[in-house]
Amino acid sequence: MLNSRSLKRLVAALLLVLITGVAGAATRYVSDQLSINLRRGPGTGYRIKKLIKAGDKVQTLSSSNGWTKIRTSKGTTGYVLTRLLSKKPAASTRLAQVKQENKKLKAKNKSLSSNQSSKQKKIANLTQQNKQLKSKNQSLSQKLEKLRETSADAVHLSKQNKQYHQQLMSLKSKMQRLKHENQSLKSRREGMKIGALILFVGIVIGLLLSMIRKRRSSSWGDSL
Repeated sequence: MLNSRSLKRLVAALLLVLITGVAGAATRYVSDQLSINLRRGPGTGYRIKKLIKAGDKVQTLSSSNGWTKIRTSKGTTGYVLTRLLSKKPAASTRLAQVKQENKKLKAKNKSLSSNQSSKQKKIANLTQQNKQLKSKNQSLSQKLEKLRETSADAVHLSKQNKQYHQQLMSLKSKMQRLKHENQSLKSRREGMKIGALILFVGIVIGLLLSMIRKRRSSSWGDSL
């Protein structure tokens, strides 16, 4: 049979369950004590099952009369004083977390600095390439302008050449016409010379015939 002390403990446990009911599980942390006692029941009269170190993460199951039933990360259940639990991790744990986060942030900052340095190098490279492209573009623009000027000169020379060719053809045509006219004049001159020569010969012959006739008339007069 149960003794009075065991009966009291059993009644207290039943009352604790009836009062608190089934509480929702919540995460708590052992406060900054060196360690706290995990007891078999909600009271200092119950035996200590184990010691829980400061900063350990536990899960609350129920709470009543300043005691909280918990479950450790290894699955051990028991009771601890509620005031020794905290909703936030212990300072040592938080410090470790802060150090870890700080380490991550430093690594991230180093990575960002490396990326920034790489991007700055890329920007400098792109700036240099842009400068070179601008210089090439300016050179090409100058060459294009010269080609345009040369093309304009070529078009102008082509027009002049065409005009000169037309003038030359016109001059050739005039020369041909003048040649024909000259040949025609030469022919006319030759004809006039021949006509004049024939006329001269005719006049001379006429004079000779006239002289011959006169001599004959004189000869006949003397003979009579």
